Amino acid sequence: MGHTDRSNFTILGVMKKCNVQAILCGIILLGVACSSFLFAQVGSTNSPPSVSILWPREADRFSCGTLIKIKAQATDGDGHVTQVRFFAETNLIGFSTNPPFNVIWEVGLREAAYTWNLKTVAVDNLGATNESMPVTISYYTGAPTFPVVEMVSPRNGAMFAVPVTFDFSAEVLASLGDTGPVEYFVGTNSVGVFDQVTNFSATTPPSSVTVSNLTEGEHRLTVRYLGANGIYCLTCLRNTNTIRVVKLGARTPSLTPDGRMQFEVVTSFPGRPTIIEASLNLRDWTSVSTNLPSTNTFIFTDSSPVCDSNRFYRVRVLPE
Repeated sequence: MGHTDRSNFTILGVMKKCNVQAILCGIILLGVACSSFLFAQVGSTNSPPSVSILWPREADRFSCGTLIKIKAQATDGDGHVTQVRFFAETNLIGFSTNPPFNVIWEVGLREAAYTWNLKTVAVDNLGATNESMPVTISYYTGAPTFPVVEMVSPRNGAMFAVPVTFDFSAEVLASLGDTGPVEYFVGTNSVGVFDQVTNFSATTPPSSVTVSNLTEGEHRLTVRYLGANGIYCLTCLRNTNTIRVVKLGARTPSLTPDGRMQFEVVTSFPGRPTIIEASLNLRDWTSVSTNLPSTNTFIFTDSSPVCDSNRFYRVRVLPE
């Protein structure tokens, strides 16, 4: 860095080519000529809603008798969704009129095939409909499957500032009728067990425990289903998310519509001057912003468009 620096810092890089219409960050002026003309105003049209199945996923497998939560996402840009219908093949298996758009379906036997095609149809407030892409699931014979538990939060790659406190949440998506207990792990250490003590339903919310006092560094998070009999679900589909606990970091970089760099700063030093610096070569740094954050996070947006082929940013907190 060219000098002894006891400050905390983190570096974020970005590469971007200018848009053809903004060469050298120049300004383009568009002239508009006025003329007289006649026109016919066309009445507004209703666009159909959009809908997709979030879970289960393509090629998931379940045994006969398993209850699964079919989850859909539906939106309508010029109105609102009034109903989402759920189908297994051509059979209507349920509908939902309010988000979250979920139904519970019991996997049955099929003599003609070993697969089911699931689909959803969304209906908007003016009666327009749209159908989702189908999701094909299969079933297998033998003992019923163990429940499926999926982590809801934190998301993989999430970043937290020291000292950290967050909600660790998971959702049961398939079972034989119950919703837990669910056990939560940070690394190999159990950090809590939660049992909703309720029947599995389309509206059963995720369960969660509160985690705090994690050390700086990376941590692997895992959930396990214990079930009504207290036996670990050894064959469950479960995922492991990795989070980072930092004193200073930058996350979620993006470009604004007008081409300016934007990212979120995570800091353990609220109330202390936090400097954003930029460089074209990782050697020469120029200060572009000084912030005095009141909380552990804040959003930085560069004041000028990013028009260099290479540009890097770093965040520094000056030593006390």
